[in-house]
Amino acid sequence: MSFKKFISYLNLRESIREMELNNILEKISKKVSISSKEVEFLGKYESISDEELKDFRMLSLHSAFDKIGETMEKGKKVICNLIDRDGQINIEIKSLYSDYEKDKYILTLKHDEIIELKDNYLYNIIYNLQRDIYSLETEEEFFEKLPVRNED
Repeated sequence: MSFKKFISYLNLRESIREMELNNILEKISKKVSISSKEVEFLGKYESISDEELKDFRMLSLHSAFDKIGETMEKGKKVICNLIDRDGQINIEIKSLYSDYEKDKYILTLKHDEIIELKDNYLYNIIYNLQRDIYSLETEEEFFEKLPVRNED
């Protein structure tokens, strides 16, 4: 990797959209063939906003649930990459259901598998530019500290 390219990765003013365009243009200048996804990206470049390519990190249960719904309404695929006892799930989310009274937030996956989102996790929704999908992942689990009084 050249020093100039390394500095461009550290440049905070350059958006994801611009970085991907620069990578594609670099391939073209080196006469390397580009993939069909990259051709599609070039065709949509003017209509794609930086907001569409954005990652969402450290989201609470409610924020993550709302963001998944918004993303799916835009026609984007969201893959559930949460970890269960068998490892990473890696299945597309088909629908969402929330019961605000019981505080339950449920994802229905492609094979009618049901996953309940937990309140003691922070969630990430990461955009994969090559596959044009979003991935739901856990950031970390946390526990609320219980207040303890010492009345001695």
